[in-house]
Amino acid sequence: MRFVLDSAVCLLALLVVSMGCVQADPAQLSTKKSAIKSSTDNEAVQQKEPETKKTEEEREFQALSHLAAAQAHLERGEEQEALEEYYKAALANPSDKKVVMEVVQRLVVNRQRDKAFKLLVEATKNPSASVELHGLLAASYLEKKKPDLAKKSANLAIEKSPKSIVGYKTMMQIFRYELQKGEKRKDQIRNVIDKALAQKEVSALFKIELALMMAGYLSIEKDAGKDLKPKIIELLDNARGDKPEKPVQLGQIAQAYRMAGAHKQAAKAMESLLKSLPDNAEILLETAREHALAGDLDQAKLHLEAMTKKFPRNWRGHQLLAAIAMDKEEYGLAEKHYREVIKLNSRMESVYYDLVSSLLAADKIDEAQEALNKAQSRFNPNFMQAYFSAMIQLEKKEYLNAHTELLEAEKLAKKAEPDRLTHILYFQLGSTAERAKKYKDAEKFFRQSIEMKPDYATALNYLGYMWADRNENLKEAEKFIRRALKESPDNPAYQDSLAWVYFRKGEFKNALEWQLKALKNSDEPDPEILLHLGQIYGALNDKKNAQKYLRQAGKIEDTEGDVKAKIQAELKGLD
Repeated sequence: MRFVLDSAVCLLALLVVSMGCVQADPAQLSTKKSAIKSSTDNEAVQQKEPETKKTEEEREFQALSHLAAAQAHLERGEEQEALEEYYKAALANPSDKKVVMEVVQRLVVNRQRDKAFKLLVEATKNPSASVELHGLLAASYLEKKKPDLAKKSANLAIEKSPKSIVGYKTMMQIFRYELQKGEKRKDQIRNVIDKALAQKEVSALFKIELALMMAGYLSIEKDAGKDLKPKIIELLDNARGDKPEKPVQLGQIAQAYRMAGAHKQAAKAMESLLKSLPDNAEILLETAREHALAGDLDQAKLHLEAMTKKFPRNWRGHQLLAAIAMDKEEYGLAEKHYREVIKLNSRMESVYYDLVSSLLAADKIDEAQEALNKAQSRFNPNFMQAYFSAMIQLEKKEYLNAHTELLEAEKLAKKAEPDRLTHILYFQLGSTAERAKKYKDAEKFFRQSIEMKPDYATALNYLGYMWADRNENLKEAEKFIRRALKESPDNPAYQDSLAWVYFRKGEFKNALEWQLKALKNSDEPDPEILLHLGQIYGALNDKKNAQKYLRQAGKIEDTEGDVKAKIQAELKGLD
């Protein structure tokens, strides 16, 4: 459920719509006595005294007079005068739920909130006033920043009709309002949810709205997910079992599934909605998105291809197709769709960087630079431009330039986008500094990354190995690498790092034990692991095994130049 509390009028308008009011067209207000009489018969409290009955008839007659006057004003195009007559009609006979609800809606739309409030107060004095009216009054009290009175009206709505979702929704709105004011209301919100969950034999609408309420609660109490997500899914499954056909309900079911992380079920609900509205671009897009989030990329792609064929100028379909292609490592296809997005929406800055990313993944370094140049010529300097400039320099193995660009990215982030200052950025600053042989700077940035995320195994291992490779700070190096191994015990790179610490300490048997573990856990031959294994066997005076593993390392293609040089040097030393 979406909780909108930026202004109380939005809340009141939301409740008016969600309670099923007809559209706010004054011409639709009934002026037929039979319709009003029927509504009055359903709502009125039985009276024993004939005088009271006569008064009710007089009220109906007075209301009819105002309704007739309203119609006359409308025919002359006098909308405000018509609204005033409708207001008087509702006041004359506030027990007529239909008229009151329609007039409240019109008053809210025209920002005559005081009149809407007065009308609701009068209407809810009737003991038979509907749950919807009490809910609207609660919303009106909240608009006036009177949450205690709003709670009383919401509680009355729940007491009058515990199987109607209106009172629970309104109470949730009130508690969310108080939560934003700094009050502690999480427990009270959970109590409302539990009370609603206790209701049996409720409508599909109740189940759907309650599921949305619960999903909304997860946004403020994430720890409740383990308990509530299965209940949300169960509610929605039951609601689907009732076979709702209204598109709005199918859309709400899909939304609640999505909020609960049940993307497969959300995709199925969207498929049902798509059958009702097959030519709606947004529904095609959202159906595809849910399939993609559920891991069914082929089905997502099928819908998106249909969408881009039907709506060739809808750039969102191409954007999602590109993202799917990236996930499937089809970089050429991703490039094609990103370029189509730029053609259709050239002002969308982020897609330029998506294009750069796809080109880098395809090793098209020059084209990536060209795409970045276009972004730099169209948009003001920012973090993303500096960041991708660094990534291009990194691919070119221009490590000092890459580090310089990342420093510029950090500077821009500090000025305008502090959320970009993550542990990953500082790790990248550390790794580029290390490759540029700026070891003190590398240590500083690695420590900053680890400080931000103490269990970040990649940074822990990289810094530990940097020290071990330089044969310095070995005690802390071992400590950091063991922390990395705690997060990923069978990671061969981390095992290799620990073996190298032992090697530097001269503890060659311990080094061999860990290096063999690294070899065993490697999915494919790794030249550095084999190089280190050869060096360890050499230190143990096992020339045969040393040569065996060094030769294996030398046969691996695409080995970096410095590693190749070390392998050849070690082999020469054993001749």
